[in-house]
Amino acid sequence: MEAVRQVIDSSLLSGIIQLPQRFHNKKVEVIVSLDEEKADLPALTINEIDAMMKGSITETLTGIIPQSGKTLNDYRAERLTKYDCAN
Repeated sequence: MEAVRQVIDSSLLSGIIQLPQRFHNKKVEVIVSLDEEKADLPALTINEIDAMMKGSITETLTGIIPQSGKTLNDYRAERLTKYDCAN
């Protein structure tokens, strides 16, 4: 069976999986493997996904960068103008 293993800070799992108190603020090993018996997962609705993400670290990042309506080309032109004289 193929698996992926990685050691991460336990705070990255906050809101994703409930950990025992003694795991908090420590390095933990995460092992990810396929569940062969349940390979066909049911389709989730947007509301179900939102409910799963509620309180997760991903949710805390949402909205950090304000929507300005600018395109990537607008940002590029702005930066090129601003830093054109840097050399």
